[in-house]
Amino acid sequence: MELYEAMSTLRAVRRLRSDPVPDEVLERVLQAAAWAPSGGNVQPFRILAVKSAEKLKTIQKWYREEWDRYIKPQRQRGRAENNDAAASANKIIKAGDYLANHLAEVPVLLVFCFNPEHMAITDAELDRPSVVGGGSVYTAVQNVMLACRQEGLG
Repeated sequence: MELYEAMSTLRAVRRLRSDPVPDEVLERVLQAAAWAPSGGNVQPFRILAVKSAEKLKTIQKWYREEWDRYIKPQRQRGRAENNDAAASANKIIKAGDYLANHLAEVPVLLVFCFNPEHMAITDAELDRPSVVGGGSVYTAVQNVMLACRQEGLG
């Protein structure tokens, strides 16, 4: 697949496939993360490749709890409104619900982890959560998503 096509057709995927992912494909996808630019070239993240059905069920439980907490205000707003914007939002919520209910069915889940102490965070003194520090992780996530697209995984 050509790069611009991959970029222009890449979407947030909430309906994941359960097809096995060969280890050599997973290695190529993870290598793409290492190629991403990062502040100071330190790659301040680690990626956990979770394959254990038991661990995936635990992660799904945690995800479901956080999803419900996160989406609660949007659900309430959607019930109060009856217009095209609410209908569109409800479609997205429904897709998110599907992901939250089926996350444990994936063959492998990549979990990005980082330690803020290893990142060049320049907005830590502001009275809000930092958004700058994640800049060294976002590019790795994007590379993984594009690599998955190239490999036919999403």
